[in-house]
Amino acid sequence: MRKILRIILTGSLLLLGGCADNAEKKASPSFMFWCFRQEIVSDDYHIPAMSTPAAATYLQQALKHLPGYVDSSYDLETRTLRINYKSSSSRKMNFEEAIAYGGFAVNNRPAYTKAKPPEGLK
Repeated sequence: MRKILRIILTGSLLLLGGCADNAEKKASPSFMFWCFRQEIVSDDYHIPAMSTPAAATYLQQALKHLPGYVDSSYDLETRTLRINYKSSSSRKMNFEEAIAYGGFAVNNRPAYTKAKPPEGLK
């Protein structure tokens, strides 16, 4: 009897102990462990060598093929690239890795030495 009561109590605690912020369901929520989270998230990537619109366009074209990519925008003054992506399909490090493979250092991650971006982009 105590075992059944303990199982019921544990199950009810798990169900009631979910996200406290269910009121802020976004337009496209994702369900994870009885908790709704934002599906489309955005992260900023600092790319010191991205100084021209051609470099930003090159990176945007390279990122379009990654799973979960939605869109991106850039700011050449601060040399940042803001990427919007689906959090259930990809993570921030996937985009950092793709930028580094493109030949650009990003967020204190060095560019891959074997990566050769087209001439005139840096």
